[in-house]
Amino acid sequence: MSVAVIPAQESSHLAGRAPIAKLSISIPLGRTSEQAAVQCVRCGLPPRAKHRVLEYIVTHLNENITNEALAEVAGLSVCHFARMFKETVGVSPHRYVLQCRVECARELLASTDMPLSEIAIVTGFSDQSHYTRWFREIIGVTPSSYRWSTR
Repeated sequence: MSVAVIPAQESSHLAGRAPIAKLSISIPLGRTSEQAAVQCVRCGLPPRAKHRVLEYIVTHLNENITNEALAEVAGLSVCHFARMFKETVGVSPHRYVLQCRVECARELLASTDMPLSEIAIVTGFSDQSHYTRWFREIIGVTPSSYRWSTR
């Protein structure tokens, strides 16, 4: 980056006043339009940040996971993180966490005889009603119907 101060031409109506200077700034872009297009395609979370965030979600699935906590793990502001996460993964952070919880619950339903209320708590849902609503929304059937269909 280079900065140059170029004296302005004095006009007759500015005679007697302090000289005015024009500021000329030239900023080299350093990339061609093809490189800029390729960089635009690679939008979203950086791979390391994505890995850290997804790992955090899996390890803290049974806890309350907030966008603030995920943004902190990624090293971004909450708004910017949510936008980049959706661009990278295809769904909002909250929806992704719900999908992970439902998938974990689905595995528990198929492989254990745990009560539905216990599965709800273990997978991080606030209660069985919340768990049932999201399970039906994502899988298409209730948890008890799913359990019976896997037996």
